[in-house]
Amino acid sequence: MRLLLLSLLIFIGIGLNAQSKKTDKAMALVQEAMLLESGMDVDGAIKLYEKAVKTDPELQVAWYQYGNALRKTAGNSDEQILCFKNVLRIDNSSKNGLKALNSLSSIYYNQGVFDTSLIYFEQYINHPKIHPKSKSAALLEMPNKEFAAKAYLHPLKIDPYPLIDWINEGNSLQYFPILTGDEKKMLFTRRNKGSQNEDLYISLYIGNWQKPEKLPSTINSNEAEGTATLSADGNTIVCSYCGDVRENFGNCDLYYSNLNGKEWSKLQNLGPQINSETHESQPSLSADGRTLFFVSDRQGGFGGLDIYVSYKNEGGTWGNPTNLGYLINTTENEGSPYFHPNGTSLFFSSKGHIGMGGYDLFLSEWENDNWTEPRNLGYPINDQNNQLSLFVNAKGDKGYYSKEEFTGATPTSNQSRIWTFDVPPELKLGHRSNYVKGKVFDNISKKPISASLKLVNIETDKTVGQVASNQLNGSYLVMLAEGAEYAFYAETPGYLFKSISFNYTEKKDFEPIELDIYLDPIIKGITVELNNIYFQSGKAILLNKSRTELNKLYELMAKNPTLKIELGGHTDNTGSEENNLKLSQKRVEAVKSFLVKKGIASKRMIGKGYGESKPKSSNDTADGRNQNRRVEFTVL
Repeated sequence: MRLLLLSLLIFIGIGLNAQSKKTDKAMALVQEAMLLESGMDVDGAIKLYEKAVKTDPELQVAWYQYGNALRKTAGNSDEQILCFKNVLRIDNSSKNGLKALNSLSSIYYNQGVFDTSLIYFEQYINHPKIHPKSKSAALLEMPNKEFAAKAYLHPLKIDPYPLIDWINEGNSLQYFPILTGDEKKMLFTRRNKGSQNEDLYISLYIGNWQKPEKLPSTINSNEAEGTATLSADGNTIVCSYCGDVRENFGNCDLYYSNLNGKEWSKLQNLGPQINSETHESQPSLSADGRTLFFVSDRQGGFGGLDIYVSYKNEGGTWGNPTNLGYLINTTENEGSPYFHPNGTSLFFSSKGHIGMGGYDLFLSEWENDNWTEPRNLGYPINDQNNQLSLFVNAKGDKGYYSKEEFTGATPTSNQSRIWTFDVPPELKLGHRSNYVKGKVFDNISKKPISASLKLVNIETDKTVGQVASNQLNGSYLVMLAEGAEYAFYAETPGYLFKSISFNYTEKKDFEPIELDIYLDPIIKGITVELNNIYFQSGKAILLNKSRTELNKLYELMAKNPTLKIELGGHTDNTGSEENNLKLSQKRVEAVKSFLVKKGIASKRMIGKGYGESKPKSSNDTADGRNQNRRVEFTVL
């Protein structure tokens, strides 16, 4: 028995001695590797760490240093994970175990595996050896970690794909796409790899996106023009420019160019009302080009880059910019605002709101004169990388964005392409939007003319869109958002205005509208239908939503003091002929009374009721009867 025990002790001693020699040899390799690593020879150090863990697989410090070195070279993440998991296997309660948990959480996060990242992050926070300051800092990150894990487990059903190769050139980076309202033109920024010079390009859609053309030297220089916006009709560009060639007020300013016929005007600084001594960039125009969102780090903000808005007044100048407030802006950076053509939805990026990490994309809606709490657009629109821009088309069914791509060991993106995807219903964009486009002509000469086109919400009497037709060919495009009833006016000096009605309160057929408009000169005998005059059913009491049209008629007569008109009232054939005649007369008298109260002399107007005697359409259908119930005026 004693002999057996002695033999066992000798065997254990030999084993311990052999293990000690392995550990000593492995530790010597680790120390040599650490010297190489301090001399910036990380690759050489990795080879020695690899030998060390093979020599002694139970040496925790070897596994930890091996994993750390691999992270410095952006090496294979699976190898990194193996290293840190071995650290935990050997002793997860140690200081190295604490650091391994943090590393594993970061690795899985960078891979976009957010649920696993959260598991290791929770273990890191609850580790017995974590310093109180480190724990406090980590707890501040917990809401982002939890959001990312939940979003990852409940992804949006989207299948993005890159646009055609001649949009996404392999030797350049493409970003910040924006389209016109009819989706026939796309503006984006392009930068060649290895260069800081940004240029603006436009591509036309003819069955597919065509080879993009660089905008002319009136816009592009040999410096950085980028992060541009485009009005819905494609006639105005606003872009940021950072350089000394052009007039400037700060290190980056906003500039604009207008399309005159087929030529882009020279970039002009938007002036001191918009630009400051600090940084202005990343503009977004409303559909009609009269509201401008942009980012700035000027004084008075919440911290870093904030989003501001400015409105163009009737004289064509921009008002003082206003900070969008604490619901949108945070103490971190916000950027890339995009104001949807529906006039209510604001997309933007932010580092300060709860999200997946870095810059995420958010959506806020303008409701009851306030912005709603921003909503993170979720995974996979947002992921572990920075998401800096998103464009959603007017109908709300197609999205476009630029995506940073990382390959190799570089810590910065070495590719950026423009992608598109079908917007899923769960994204829950606010109102959809549509457009009406066409050309404006002189009704006598049939030649195109420049005219002002205004869209007014008749319930609120607020102008929601105002554009001018192209002075060369008369073309125009105006956006229409669902959920409202609109009066649409085309007018220009020397002509009678044209009045059109659009009821989009419960519109289901949401297809684009092609509409050429013919304006009549102010000459005797011309009749204009007032399409936005409304009465109580069967009565001569004007509804409140008629005030937009009535005020438009008042403005016409006030600007043309010699103009005299006949107001003509018409009904359908419902009821007796005698009653319809009386009703039509009372209705034109109500219109006349409104104008007299506004200051138009009674002698300039004749009111005549025609009853059902002059129908425009058949009274056999509801639509026909609706057309027959109308008020017109004729130039005398």
